[in-house]
Amino acid sequence: MKKNLCIVLALVMFALCFVSCAKDGKPGESNPDTSAPVSNPDVSGSDNSGDPTEKSEETSAADPWRNADGEYVSPNEAVDVISRFGDEKFLEFHVLVKGDDNGTYQSDDFTTGSELYGDTLDTAVSQRNTYILDNYGVTIVPHKEKNIGGLIRTDLSSGGQYDLVMPNIPFLATLASEGNLIDLTTLDDINIDAPWYDQNANETFSMNHQLFFTTGDITILNKVCTASIIFGKELLAKNPDIEDPYQLVREHRWTYDKMKEIARSVTADTDGESGMTVDDTWGFLTSYGDVSNLFGGFGMHMCEKDANDYPYFSLAEDERAQTTLQQILTDFADEGSWRVFAEKFPPDIWVTSLDAIEEGRILFRPSAFSATTKLRKRGVNFGIIPLPLLNEEQDDYFAYCGTGQTAGFGILNSCRDAEFSAYMLDIISAASKNFVTRAYMEVNLKGKDAQDEDDLEMLEIIFGNILYDIGDVNNFGTIKTLIYNLARDGKTEVTAMIEANRGAIETAIEDVIDAYRALED
Repeated sequence: MKKNLCIVLALVMFALCFVSCAKDGKPGESNPDTSAPVSNPDVSGSDNSGDPTEKSEETSAADPWRNADGEYVSPNEAVDVISRFGDEKFLEFHVLVKGDDNGTYQSDDFTTGSELYGDTLDTAVSQRNTYILDNYGVTIVPHKEKNIGGLIRTDLSSGGQYDLVMPNIPFLATLASEGNLIDLTTLDDINIDAPWYDQNANETFSMNHQLFFTTGDITILNKVCTASIIFGKELLAKNPDIEDPYQLVREHRWTYDKMKEIARSVTADTDGESGMTVDDTWGFLTSYGDVSNLFGGFGMHMCEKDANDYPYFSLAEDERAQTTLQQILTDFADEGSWRVFAEKFPPDIWVTSLDAIEEGRILFRPSAFSATTKLRKRGVNFGIIPLPLLNEEQDDYFAYCGTGQTAGFGILNSCRDAEFSAYMLDIISAASKNFVTRAYMEVNLKGKDAQDEDDLEMLEIIFGNILYDIGDVNNFGTIKTLIYNLARDGKTEVTAMIEANRGAIETAIEDVIDAYRALED
């Protein structure tokens, strides 16, 4: 209770400061024509370093990444960019981001006019860009384009248009293995251990202790693609014997078995027709891909890294992970007692299944935050909690992030000046943590009712420990697809799947390792 009260008081104090600050483009200051985003706890990755709204010299001393006002600031000092980098062309920073051909997963963190996130995010993007121009003299020039992969290939051959590229992470992995990206650890002006970079991502994406790409606060898409559990408050209210989900999380009792128990208790044939259908009331709405979300939420991986920082097929060697994955698949194959698949709904399944939540017929749903934002825009009354623990012996909650649509960033070998790219990347990432991440948090909170502090506390937990899987990034031997297909087909034979595909998976891993080793020659 004390923790919650502190969070609320901090939010109120910072909101008052936010509105009253001077209008000179510094972090946390208000545009006189629009409301500034609400400041929230640090939610950008594995580093939870406290509440950035605490504004004091003591805060700055305790956290070297923040200034006396409690704002995150890159150690890269403002310089005469022309003098340092030698040309007026460096008064612009060109970044290539995902266009509207990516639909929900386009990059709305560098341009304004976002249909999904609206004025809250647009204002933050404008404030961040203005802050960079006013304090560092550089204009951010976004290139939000279709066919971003093709444009990157063209730039590699013709050279030099983009200072930073931000495609999906699997494409970055391909570029890295081909030798088309610069090792970020070799660039002095990138403070890679700073909290505006996701440290879990750094650890997962490195190869032989080199890091050619990662993700963090410079994009919202690592959070958009992260999974949580949403719960329908109206259906919960109709079942007063169910324990408060928020309290279950706080007491470390929000487990997979508890979730199944509660889901079974509310599942009922309510549509007046014989047999269970998508029109009935369900405790758990899911999809085939959520097997990986739950498995990752238990802190488990398809592939891990060895002592030399190279990947290996860990699932083949971990009997506990195999047993756990088989249990999830067995539960998913259980028809009618607790779960319904979104894939069983009429087209468009991602719209019609959300309709069921809005109608109050769904209690729990694993959800990427893309769907969470859409439900907020609909005005649905729901709460947000982390993915469940496997059991109470699990130390931490994990939020699994599938990387297929997640944007990362890399610096191409063809860039104009790698040190300029590094210098600006660090500055923009820190400023994005102050402006864009906070605004994105606000998008996923109602901002009106008394439950906000509960969801805010949950978002801190969720975004504070995002888990990635190098097997998902590379889909070695189609391992990710194989698990998806088991769920789709109602099959549970994990050991048989591993035995049938282990050779192809391990060969694919060795091919990637060989490609990276070749870069050292």
